[in-house]
Amino acid sequence: MLPIMIALTIGIGLLVLPELVFAKEYVVGDENGWNYEVDYYAWADGKTFYVGDLLVFNYAKEEHNVIVVNATGYDTCLASPNLGAFDSGNDKISLTPPGKKYYICQWHCDYSDQKLMITVLRKKMLGTPISSPH
Repeated sequence: MLPIMIALTIGIGLLVLPELVFAKEYVVGDENGWNYEVDYYAWADGKTFYVGDLLVFNYAKEEHNVIVVNATGYDTCLASPNLGAFDSGNDKISLTPPGKKYYICQWHCDYSDQKLMITVLRKKMLGTPISSPH
């Protein structure tokens, strides 16, 4: 009975673990962090974000914040209503579920374009066959 339970535990772990093991941490703005002097369009360009990845927003908490908004809030720089507000200066946001994600600084979005939009993709499961060209 014990070997079966161990095998089941390992099997379940292998289904859940890939999301955790292969998660990537992105420091938004890299060494410049989250501030109004960074071009976040350029920063996100070429990056692929997956469910389980982590965004880290580093900033001076007296000067900035991170507001999670919908597409309208992103386009119009409106912080309310929102899907979450952060102001610690070192916020870590897990990317889940898949889809478009929108982040703004409520204080600098409208006049300095301090905002970020990314698309979060589902991870491919290990062992998923990759089709080859014929």
